[in-house]
Amino acid sequence: MRVLLVEDHPVVLHGLRAICTDNPTIDVVGEAATAAAALQCARELQPDVVVVPVRLGGTRSGIELCRSIKSVCDARVVVFTSFTRTVDVQVAMLAGADALISKTASSDVFIGALQQVTAGRQALFVGASPTPQAVAASFDVMEPLTEREEEILGLVVDGLTNPEIAARLTIEVSTVKTHMRSVLRKLGVDTRRDLLVELTQ
Repeated sequence: MRVLLVEDHPVVLHGLRAICTDNPTIDVVGEAATAAAALQCARELQPDVVVVPVRLGGTRSGIELCRSIKSVCDARVVVFTSFTRTVDVQVAMLAGADALISKTASSDVFIGALQQVTAGRQALFVGASPTPQAVAASFDVMEPLTEREEEILGLVVDGLTNPEIAARLTIEVSTVKTHMRSVLRKLGVDTRRDLLVELTQ
C-alpha cells in the first residue's frame, strides 16, 4: 500500500509516519505540508492512499484538497481529524473522502481504515476503538442527502450564492432555497450562515 501523508504539524506527521512504517504492508512514498505540495506529490507519485487533515495552513483547505486529489490520481483519500461532527463528516465525504478517522483512534484502527479503503470500502471511525456495529451506527445517524442536495452543498462549500447556484444548475432560486432547507435540517444547523460558521470553526 503506497501512502502519501499530508500534515502541517511536525509532531502529528511524525506520529503518522511511525504508525505507517511500523507496518510492513505500508510504504510511505511521500509527505507534504501544504495543499500545493500535496497535489504535486499526488500527481507525480500516484499513491494508493492519501491521508489529509481537515485543517491545513490554518484553513479548511484539507477538505478542498480531497476534490483536487481525486482529479489528478486514483488514490483513496482518508481524512484524519479531530473534527467529527455530522457536518464535518458529511462535507468530507461529499468532497471525495473515502474515510474519516478521529485523532482519538488507535494505531490499529488507523491501519485498519487504510486497509478498508484500499479494498474499496468507505470507513468512518469516530471513536478510540469502534466496533463494526458502532461504525455502522455512525453512518445510520446521518440522513443521506439526495444527489441534488449533495450538488448544492458542494457549491455552497465552494462559496457560491443561491442565485449563482441557480444559474449554475439552471434551476429557480426558490428551488435552491428549498433544497438548502433540507440540507440544513439533515446537517443539524438552523441557517446557511450557521452552516458556514460550522465549516470555518
